[in-house]
Amino acid sequence: MHFVLLSFALCVGLSHGLHSSLQMSVGSKKVLIVGGTRFSGLYLWKELVQRGHEVTLYNRGKTAISKLPCESDEDFAQRSKLTKFIKGNRQSAEEMKEKLGSQSFDVIYDMNGRESGDTAPLADMFNGKVEHFIYMSSAGVYKKSPMMPHIEGDTEDVKSRHKGKLETESYLRQIGIPFTSIRPTYIYGPMNYNPLEEYFFA
Repeated sequence: MHFVLLSFALCVGLSHGLHSSLQMSVGSKKVLIVGGTRFSGLYLWKELVQRGHEVTLYNRGKTAISKLPCESDEDFAQRSKLTKFIKGNRQSAEEMKEKLGSQSFDVIYDMNGRESGDTAPLADMFNGKVEHFIYMSSAGVYKKSPMMPHIEGDTEDVKSRHKGKLETESYLRQIGIPFTSIRPTYIYGPMNYNPLEEYFFA
């Protein structure tokens, strides 16, 4: 298992070094992104497509997908054309199995699982079938400390409001699926739906 701390350029941070450090085969991958319709997920989607990967987005289809800043309508249309969209509710294990059970992927990004029950059906379905599972956790799982930045191995807070993320990581470890848990701090930038900048600059 690997923990990654990020602060801003999520998609770039994810892309650099993953293949080499995790010893994954080089080349185009079939990638599933669960979520991916807001902020960091949008940048991740764009980065993966630009790098030549075959991307599938699975979400409820309730959030309109927008092009990124400085992206032309033509580039957005082309990226959308290269992407497979599957509409479904991750809260329903039965629906997820129906929509994704016949699909195959090399890599899965779970961008919006909050509790272990959110991620378990997805991980169970593809355990033993994917090269790597990447889970969006949070630096909020660490116990507060004056020593910064946090690093892998720092004390975790089992009573954190993000304890569901810790329980999910524990579950992924338990079932033995190869995974990376990303524990970002504050991510901010264009298209952020949570005004984190106000914490620092207001």
